[in-house]
Amino acid sequence: MIATLVLAAAHLYVLPSKVLFLVPADEKSCGVTSIRYGPSDGKWETGSNLAAPDCKFRTWVKPGPLLPAWSDPGGKALEGAIDVTYTVHGATKPLTASVQPEKIEPSTGGRLAAKAEKVKNSVRVEVTNKSEKTVMLGDSVAARGKPRDDCLGPGPAAVLQTGETLVDIRPGLLSKSMNVWVSEFSDEKTCKWVEVRR
Repeated sequence: MIATLVLAAAHLYVLPSKVLFLVPADEKSCGVTSIRYGPSDGKWETGSNLAAPDCKFRTWVKPGPLLPAWSDPGGKALEGAIDVTYTVHGATKPLTASVQPEKIEPSTGGRLAAKAEKVKNSVRVEVTNKSEKTVMLGDSVAARGKPRDDCLGPGPAAVLQTGETLVDIRPGLLSKSMNVWVSEFSDEKTCKWVEVRR
């Protein structure tokens, strides 16, 4: 099968136990269903098929849009250019990108800005990283008070560099009295709910 070259910038963030890919797609895509990757010299390749996404819940990073996909590299050394082949939900062909691994240590307490708007039967929340810190965020919801759900949810959704925005669309209601609550992660399994006023 011939892959299609994608020109948008992809990212590969290396964390202590897993790696996070942010791969180019479009706003209609709701998730990545498979990912394969390895060095450009072809010495090894790894990856996985991912669970089919629930398209009622969608997240991506902009500028982009970039879809998140987590993977366990299984002890493989991620150095130099990494070639990635991935499939987005509903696509007929895989896409490709080339990335440079970026080792990161997410910070907490970054300055965030948020907005929320009603989109049909859903709420679209956007959380932008306005600080110089790199932040790792998960679920973003509009609510009157702190969510009662565990902030861990499905885990981190994305890593945001300065000026990048996490877009989170999910079924729900929106009123003027609601602010945005986002789960902020210090590592893959440690988080807290943070209120961001609209």
